[in-house]
Amino acid sequence: MGKAYYPILLDLQNRICVIVGGGQVAERKAASLLEAGAMVKIIAPEVTPRIEAWGEEGRIGLRRERYSPGMTELREAQLIFAATDHAGVNAQVKREAEELGTLFNSADDQESGGFIVPAVVRRGRLTVAVSTSGASPALAAALKRRLEAVFPAAYEPYLELLHDLRTSIQEWVPDTRIRQEMFRGILAWPLLEVLEREHGEAAAGWKSLLLERLRRDPSPAGVERTGEWLLEQVRQPGSGGDSGHRSDYRSNPG
Repeated sequence: MGKAYYPILLDLQNRICVIVGGGQVAERKAASLLEAGAMVKIIAPEVTPRIEAWGEEGRIGLRRERYSPGMTELREAQLIFAATDHAGVNAQVKREAEELGTLFNSADDQESGGFIVPAVVRRGRLTVAVSTSGASPALAAALKRRLEAVFPAAYEPYLELLHDLRTSIQEWVPDTRIRQEMFRGILAWPLLEVLEREHGEAAAGWKSLLLERLRRDPSPAGVERTGEWLLEQVRQPGSGGDSGHRSDYRSNPG
């Protein structure tokens, strides 16, 4: 049995992350770190065209040198990645990271580092991560492809809507138990189905309609009635969060 890892999501906004290496693996790691808002610094004598462009644009710090122990970048780093083609260099980076007490990840020997980067599916606020604890990165990648089909793009506007509904209900309903019942009821709505069908394009219109109804009746019963109303809209041809349905709602507030 291998290591037991502790899963965690890190806030890397404006935190320094150093990558030793400038090839395709380093490029993929840098891309995901930039997406997370990290301050990325790369140390490598040769880099991919994309990494070169990032350096020219000022998106990353780029030091075009071979790695050697004692470089300032590693002393500043919160995370260190070794992504070179040379096992000896990666091992040397690992030793320095351990001496500095900095979490380290190695591209060529994931289990030797202090953490593993999982395969990730992102849909806005939704993050789904899967890892084989380093046993089979190929399987992790295959599972990621399956998860991309399970969680379509509509989850991004769906989660934004859930967030907005939750925030409003927290303002309107002081009772925690009632709020939780309402949150569970909202998950039974066919809202994701609506957004999938409309490719998320009508999310703002639906948000306005749903908040208007819940504001009038902020209760579990109100959530249930709104869900029934939403189901009726789904069954109507050409339904959507547009002005036509807004006027229909006002004449039939339920």
